[in-house]
Amino acid sequence: MYLDVYLFEKLRLMCDIDMSKLPADRIADECDNIVQHHKNVKLFLGYLDVGWMLDARHEARIRNAIRKFDVYMITFHLESLPHSWKNEINTVYVRNLKDGDAKIIDNGCAIQPEPEAED
Repeated sequence: MYLDVYLFEKLRLMCDIDMSKLPADRIADECDNIVQHHKNVKLFLGYLDVGWMLDARHEARIRNAIRKFDVYMITFHLESLPHSWKNEINTVYVRNLKDGDAKIIDNGCAIQPEPEAED
């Protein structure tokens, strides 16, 4: 799979706390600490295919951070996002790479194409 390094770095740098280098089994512990000690931060989880990388207990604990803060992550499989997270997410931006990629349903639902870059 191809991961756009520019996009990864752009998301990582715009966030206050970078959790992309943490092992998946430590993300929930860090989210617990951040929820308890911070009032307003942007979190970057990095590349995460949730359904295959985290167990249900970790997903529930991370959801507390999703409820409280702006949380950013990169995933290749939208179906791996737990339904409980989808209920907490306002918008999921899907990168529209053109030529051969799946069509994005843009009908006002939470899944939207990535905003066009401003010149």
